[in-house]
Amino acid sequence: MRLARWFVPVLALFAAPAIAGGMSNELLLSSAWCTFAYNKVSGKSTAKRATFASNGTWSQGTNSEGVSSNKYGSVYSQGGSNAAGAWRVHQGELYMSEGPGALQPVQTLLKRNSNGYPVIVADGIEYSQCR
Repeated sequence: MRLARWFVPVLALFAAPAIAGGMSNELLLSSAWCTFAYNKVSGKSTAKRATFASNGTWSQGTNSEGVSSNKYGSVYSQGGSNAAGAWRVHQGELYMSEGPGALQPVQTLLKRNSNGYPVIVADGIEYSQCR
């Protein structure tokens, strides 16, 4: 009986549908948003951290590093870049510009991870709250 009481809410959490759009100022301002990717073929890892400010600006830092090895040795690489622009949410949809350009819609999907925390999928890339 106890298992059934526990299992039903957990099952409902996993069954909760993702929400297309679903963006809000409060959600985006609640924390920085991070993503990490690793390519095991090339050995390159990329980490991004995006922040949204209440004045309608955003910024993102990207860091990457990798290693390539063969019988002659190894080559290590590092890189970084920054981007910034403006943003706003209108009727649950996110609009962003890069630099001083015009605001453009960003295809977003809001879902929850297994712990119930929000995950934003923006143009196919998953961003979680930075810890």
